[in-house]
Amino acid sequence: MDGDEAVRDQPPPLELPADPASAHGARIEAAFLGALAGERAAQAPAAAGDLLEVADSIAAVGGFDAEDLRRRGLVGSSQAGPAGLLLRAVPYALLAPFDRPRVRRDAYRVAALAGADEGTAVAAMATALLVADLTRFDLATAVVRVYQSLLEDAPFALLERLRIGGAVTAAASDDDPGVALQLAIAGALGAEQVEAAISGASAPGRRAALSLAGVLAGTRLGSAGFDSAWRAAVPHAHRAATLAAAVASRAAELAEASAAPG
Repeated sequence: MDGDEAVRDQPPPLELPADPASAHGARIEAAFLGALAGERAAQAPAAAGDLLEVADSIAAVGGFDAEDLRRRGLVGSSQAGPAGLLLRAVPYALLAPFDRPRVRRDAYRVAALAGADEGTAVAAMATALLVADLTRFDLATAVVRVYQSLLEDAPFALLERLRIGGAVTAAASDDDPGVALQLAIAGALGAEQVEAAISGASAPGRRAALSLAGVLAGTRLGSAGFDSAWRAAVPHAHRAATLAAAVASRAAELAEASAAPG
C-alpha cells in the first residue's frame, strides 16, 4: 500500500506557514468545523469526535503514532459504524497533503488499527487522498485523481462509488463506508457553503456521510464556506480551531523538514 503507481506527479514540497490564519490552516479549521456541523445535522454521533482526537494526537506527537492512538481509545469501532472510521483518516491528509504515499499509509494504518476490514481501510485511504487533493483541486478533478490512484488497490464496488453522478444503489440503512463517501461527494459537489454540502448529503441512517460532506466542502472552500454566525453555532468550534492551528503548525514543520538539504 506504500506506492502510488497511477499518480506519479511529484509537486514541490508543501510550504506552509505555522500561522493558523494561513490558507492551509483555514482549510483545516473549516474541515474540522464541517465534520462537527455534519454531526449536529445528524443529531447523533458521526465520528467527528474521533477526527478531533486524531488531530489532538497529531498535535502531540507530530504524526501517526499507534501507541498514542491506543491510549486515546482509537483502536475500536466508531460510534457511526465502519463509515465513521473514514473520519479518522482526515487529519493525516491535512497534515501532509502533498505527500501522497504518506497519506495513503497513515490513512490505511489508522483504519486497520481499529480492526477495519480491507475494504473499509481502502475507503479510508480514498477519503484521505480526496481530502488531500481538495487542498489544490476542485472536487470533480480530485475524484478522478483518487480513482486513478486506487485502480490497483480498491475493490470494484468502491471504484464505482468514485464516479461523479453515480447512483447510490445500497439501501439507506446500509453501513457501507463507500456509500457514505459517495453521498458525501454528491452533497459537496458544486456546494458553495459547507452547510449546503451537508444538506445535500442528508439521507436516513447516514450520519458519517454528513460529516464527510462537511469535511470535503470545508477543505475545498476554507473560510469562504461559512460566515461568522454559522461558525459560532457549531458545537466545539473553539476546540476545532485550536486543533486546526496545531495541525497547521505540524504541517509547517514537516514542510520545513522536507525542504531542508540532505
